[in-house]
Amino acid sequence: MNIINQINQEWDIVIGLEVHVQLQTRRKIFGHSKYIYNSPPNSLVCPPSFGLPGSLPTINQKAIQDAIKFGLTVQGEINQNLIFSRKHYFYPDLAKGYQISQFTEPIISGGYVPIWWEDKLMNIYLQRAHLEEDTAKSTHINKDSFSLIDFNRSGASLIEIVTNPCIRHPEQAKLFVQRIRQIVNFLDISNGKMEEGNLRCDANISLKKKNSQNLGIKTEIKNINSFRNVQKSLESEIIRQHKILCNGKKVKQVTLTWNSSKNVAEIMREKEDSHDYRYFPDPDLPPVIIDSKFINSIAKDMIKTPMELEVAWKKNYKFSTEDVTMLTSSKLVSEYFQLLLDEGVNPGDGLKWISGEIFRLFNEVNIEFDNRISPKDLKRIILLVSENKITNNDAKEILKCLFDSNSELNEILEKGSYYINKNKDLTLEAINLVFNQFPQELDRLKSGEDKLYGFFVGMTVKSSKEKLDPKIILQEIKKIIED
Repeated sequence: MNIINQINQEWDIVIGLEVHVQLQTRRKIFGHSKYIYNSPPNSLVCPPSFGLPGSLPTINQKAIQDAIKFGLTVQGEINQNLIFSRKHYFYPDLAKGYQISQFTEPIISGGYVPIWWEDKLMNIYLQRAHLEEDTAKSTHINKDSFSLIDFNRSGASLIEIVTNPCIRHPEQAKLFVQRIRQIVNFLDISNGKMEEGNLRCDANISLKKKNSQNLGIKTEIKNINSFRNVQKSLESEIIRQHKILCNGKKVKQVTLTWNSSKNVAEIMREKEDSHDYRYFPDPDLPPVIIDSKFINSIAKDMIKTPMELEVAWKKNYKFSTEDVTMLTSSKLVSEYFQLLLDEGVNPGDGLKWISGEIFRLFNEVNIEFDNRISPKDLKRIILLVSENKITNNDAKEILKCLFDSNSELNEILEKGSYYINKNKDLTLEAINLVFNQFPQELDRLKSGEDKLYGFFVGMTVKSSKEKLDPKIILQEIKKIIED
């Protein structure tokens, strides 16, 4: 039993998450400039990005549309009367001295996100999801020396997803953030890449004694930037709080940051409450009224959620949880699998070749999955293997050729001489040549050393200039030995 599970024997772990997803809108949420990751510093800015006096914000309709897509997916309530507020705090990455966000009237209320926990679906319930603008990016040089600020990201469209304090284990928190990335990927509203800052997570954590009705003092870990670190940072803070409580002391409400080099959550400052931000409605942004027809038009175009696909594939094809989560790891993967099914490929064969050889090819060169090997070509290769016209190893070689080049499948098959020759006379000739090369091994085989069947099959395949069928080779060898 690890230390977290030991702590959980006497203490309830209470976790709430705030996940910030950067939306793929053409322009910023309240400005007219674009945001493209890794652009030259301060090259994608406009007056609202800098917070210049006299600059006025205008709402991006695409951001509202993307938020509604998310709300429909998680079955939340869509608020048709949006009010944007100013959230005041002073930090160098916030030129205006306030952030435009939503406070009293979030665009999404409630809803839930299912995760697989102990091989069952567990709902993580949401408090809200609201739209807001991103801040600029600070780069700290020599920590105690100076910082550089890039305002490209300032004003980029964000949706902040806030859970109820209903998560009970650090691993559940990691699975939830992974599920959020999966959902926004399926909806085409964000790529959710944590390494690019398109998905960031803040975590609130507290401990309370078992059966106690009173929640403990919570702390917050800010800007967690990887799935692995979501779990690790929470584990670190659980251990820290447990030690404080066991020593009879009180946990202070503080904000922490995750130090990945030291593998520990470090205290930055005392935590603010909502009243510290002095929220009030932004006078430059009138309320936005969302028409029901607009919501219905979005709902008509919604696709099946990854959760729906997983449940269906588990039920219909008896796949494991690990199998279905792999097939829904991205929208492209799930669509590729569905195209294989549409081509008439057996679901088990489709799963085997995608999770095995196809994923291996992409992982070897560390690139994301795409459809450079068409479902039709993969179907044909699977069929050739099942009909015993090519070997399994040759099928892998053919897939690699398709992956690495622009060659057509027919061209690869013709040039490579992959088709198995089933001529029995050629097979017997090749077997006899190998028998003559290994007389001692042949005697041992005749004496009952059955493991040498594999040896002779392998040597016959290897020594023949023809592509011979291993199954036929084995059959013919057995006939010779047993007669």
